[in-house]
Amino acid sequence: MTEKTLIIAEKPSVAGDLVKVLPGRFKKTRSHYEGDHYIVSFAIGHLVSICYPEEIDPRYQKWRMEDLPILPPTFPLKVLDSTKSQFNALQKLIRRNDVATIINACDAGREGELIFKYIISLVWNKSVAQKVLKRLWLQSMTDDAIKKGLASLRSDPEMVPLEDTARCRSESDWLIGINATRALTAYKSRFGGFFKTPCGRVQTPTLSLLVKREQERQRFVPRPYTTLLATFTAASESYSGKWIDIAFKKDPADPDRRADRIWEPERAQAIIDACTGQPGEAEDSSKETQQIAPQLYDLTTLQREANSRFGFSAQNTLSIAQSLYERHKVLTYPRTDSRYLTQDYRATATSVCKTQKNWQYGVHAETVLEKKYIGANPRVFNDAKVSDHHAIIPTNKLPADLSEAELKIYRMVVQRFLAVFFPPARYLQTRRITVVAEESFLTEGKILLDPGWKAVYLDGGSEKGDGMLNALPAGATITCTAVEAQAAETKPPARFSEATLLSAMENSGKLVDDEELAEAMKERGLGTPATRAAIIEKLLNEKYLVREGKELTPTGKAFELFALLEAMHVDVLASPEMTGDWEFKLNQILKGQLTREQFMKEIRDLTRQITERIKGYEDNHEQRQAPFSPVGDVVFFETPTAYISEDKRLTIRKILGGRVMEPQEIVALIKGETIGPFSDFRSKKGKPFTASVRLTNNKVDFIFADTTDGLDIDAIKEAGSLGPSPIDNTPVYETPAGYLSESALDNDEKNGLKISKVILGKTITPDAIRHLLTEGKTPLIKGFISKKRKPFDAYLLIDGRGKITFEFPPRRPRQTAKKH
Repeated sequence: MTEKTLIIAEKPSVAGDLVKVLPGRFKKTRSHYEGDHYIVSFAIGHLVSICYPEEIDPRYQKWRMEDLPILPPTFPLKVLDSTKSQFNALQKLIRRNDVATIINACDAGREGELIFKYIISLVWNKSVAQKVLKRLWLQSMTDDAIKKGLASLRSDPEMVPLEDTARCRSESDWLIGINATRALTAYKSRFGGFFKTPCGRVQTPTLSLLVKREQERQRFVPRPYTTLLATFTAASESYSGKWIDIAFKKDPADPDRRADRIWEPERAQAIIDACTGQPGEAEDSSKETQQIAPQLYDLTTLQREANSRFGFSAQNTLSIAQSLYERHKVLTYPRTDSRYLTQDYRATATSVCKTQKNWQYGVHAETVLEKKYIGANPRVFNDAKVSDHHAIIPTNKLPADLSEAELKIYRMVVQRFLAVFFPPARYLQTRRITVVAEESFLTEGKILLDPGWKAVYLDGGSEKGDGMLNALPAGATITCTAVEAQAAETKPPARFSEATLLSAMENSGKLVDDEELAEAMKERGLGTPATRAAIIEKLLNEKYLVREGKELTPTGKAFELFALLEAMHVDVLASPEMTGDWEFKLNQILKGQLTREQFMKEIRDLTRQITERIKGYEDNHEQRQAPFSPVGDVVFFETPTAYISEDKRLTIRKILGGRVMEPQEIVALIKGETIGPFSDFRSKKGKPFTASVRLTNNKVDFIFADTTDGLDIDAIKEAGSLGPSPIDNTPVYETPAGYLSESALDNDEKNGLKISKVILGKTITPDAIRHLLTEGKTPLIKGFISKKRKPFDAYLLIDGRGKITFEFPPRRPRQTAKKH
C-alpha cells in the first residue's frame, strides 16, 4: 500500500491552486483531488464550532437567570449543518489507512489553525493519533511560495502555542458572550417578552468607544473665538499674516486653546484698532525639513487609508485584499499585523521591483534599482517586528483583469512598497514674524526641494504648497493696511469613521498618530487585524450602529445597553483597556509566557463576576431618587433607562428617538416646556430627523416644523411676525420647531410656508429668517453639515414658491505667499 499525504486547505479555490503546483496527475471529485502521492481536500471556512448551551444541556433551552453562569468544564464541538457533507468527506479521508501524513494548509494564522484543529478534534480516534500532522505556512499564493512552503513544513508541536491561543480566543468569546448576553437578556425580559441584548468580549468595548464619543458630542458646548488676518504692504510687495500669541504654550487641560485664537471679542477689537494703519517690523527665518516615507501596510493601516481615500468599509477592503492574495496572487498574505519585512527578504524585494518595472509605476521601480535604494533600513527590514507574517507587499506576479476596486487597493500597496525605499522628501520652510504695536503676525511658506519618496505619488506633477515668501525690499517701510476679524467657534469631537475606529481599536481606544508609539501598543488592541472588520459589521447588523456616509453613529439601543452596564457596575464589558489586556495575554500564550490554563481560569473568574453582578442587581426605584428630584411637589426616581414619578403616572425614557436626554432637558419637559428642536434624533431605521419635544397627557410627543397640533396659536401670533411669506404674503411666526406662515398655522397645507428651525444641522435664528423674508437672503450662516458630513458656510435664499436654496460665498484667494 502506497502511503499518501492529505493536504487540507481552507477553501476549495486554494485546494485547486495547491494541486497545480504538486507533482503528478490528479483526479477531481466533489470533495477532493487525488493523485498517486497526494490527496488535496478543503474546508469551507469553519466546518465545526462550539456547541450552544442548549446543545450541551436541554435545561439551557430557556434563558433563565438562575442557570447562570454556564461554565462547561470542556467545550463540546459540533459540525455545522450547512457544511456537514464536506465534513463527512474529510472525516473519511483523514481516517483512511493509506493516509500517513496530514498537512494543515488553512490560512496561516490563528483562525486557520482553529479551523483545522477543530476538524481533527472531532474525527480523532486511535488511527488518527498515529498519523503525522504538519503545517504549511504561506506568505503568498504564488507557485514559488507554495513550493518553498511545501519544502519547509512546520511540525505540529511547533503549532501548539498558536492552537492554544486560538482555542482560548474562541472559548473566552463563548464564555463572555453567552453568559453576558443571556444575563442581560434575562434581566430586560423579566416582565415578559424576549429582548435579546447581544454582548461580547470585544464587540462591547468597541461599541463603548462610539457611545462615549457621541456623549461627548451631545454635551459639547461650542465656545466662540476670533482669529485675525492682517494685510501688510512694503513698497510694491504685499502679504498677509495671521495674529498669534508669540508666548503661547499648550494647555493639556484645554486642547481648544491655540496660539491664533482670541477668546475675548474686546481684545480682538483692541488689536485691530492698535494695528490698522500702523508701521511694523518683520523678521524672516528659514530651515530645511525632511519627511520620511510612511511604513509598509499591515491590514489595519490598509483598511484605514482605503476608508479615508475611497470610503471602503473595513470588511470590503479585507475582501478585496483577500481576493488579490488568493485569486489573483498579486499580493502577499493580507491578515497581518506587521509593517516590516525580514532581513532575508531584501533579495525578494529586489525581485519584486524588477517585476514592477513592467507596470504602471515602472519608472519608480527603475529608480529604486538603479540607485540601489534597497538597503538594510530597519524601518523596512526588521526580524524582531515580524512574527507570523510580514507586511503586505506585491508578489512577483503582475495583475490582469482587476476590478476598479481591486485596482485601487493594488495601486495603494505597490506605491507604498516602492515609496518606502526612497529617501525622505526635502522641504524649505520659511517663516516671517511681523510685529505691529507689539502684536505678532505669522506668515509661512513652504516649497518642495526634492520630492524623494513623494515622487511615487505625484505622477509627474508637483506638490501644492504655500510657495516661497518673497524677500522684503531693503529698507522698505512695512505698513499694516487692514486687519480682518474672522468669527468662529470650537467644534465637537468628530464622530468615528471606520478609519478612525480601526485606529482606536488597534490602540485600545487611544487615538495615536505616532507610528512608533502605535507599534508599541499593538499587542493590547481590540481584536486582531483579521477580526476587526467583522466586529464592526456585527455591531451594524445588530443595530447598535448606523453608517452615514463615512460616519458611524451609535443608536438608542447602544445607549440603553451602556446605561444598563453602568448601573450594574459591569465595567469590564465596556472597557477597551481591559479587553486590550486580554489580547495582550493571548499574545503571551503564543510566545510561551502564559499558559492556556492560566488564561482560561482568569476568563472563568471574570465570567462569574459579570453574571453575579447582573444577577445581584435590583431595579429598586425607591432607593435611587433622581438627582433633580423633586420637581415641584413630585418626587422622581431613576432607573438605568428612565425617570419615573413616585405615583408611577409619568415615565420619561432617558433615550428618546436614539438621543440621550440630559437631566436638565427632562426637568424642562416635566415643567411643561417644549424643548428643542434637536437635529440628532434617529428613526427606527437609523435615519436622522429634527423635532422638538413636549409632554402631552404624560406622554412624550415629537413636534415637527409643520406640526400645529397643541400649539398656542394666539401666543405665537402675539410674539410678532418675522416678515411676510413669499407664497401668500401672510405673516410668518416662530414656533417651537420652526417658522410657519399664518396660512400654515391655520392648517392650509396648500399655501402655507413651513421652514424647519434646523437645516442641515444648523439652527436658523429668527433674525436670519427676518432677513430671508424681507430681503430674500440671509446673512452668511456658518456651520452647515452636508449629507457627506462635510461642514460648509452658505447664504439661504427663498423664492416665490417658498423653496429654500443655498448660495455659497466666493472662495477667498490665497495671499499668504508668492512663488518665484
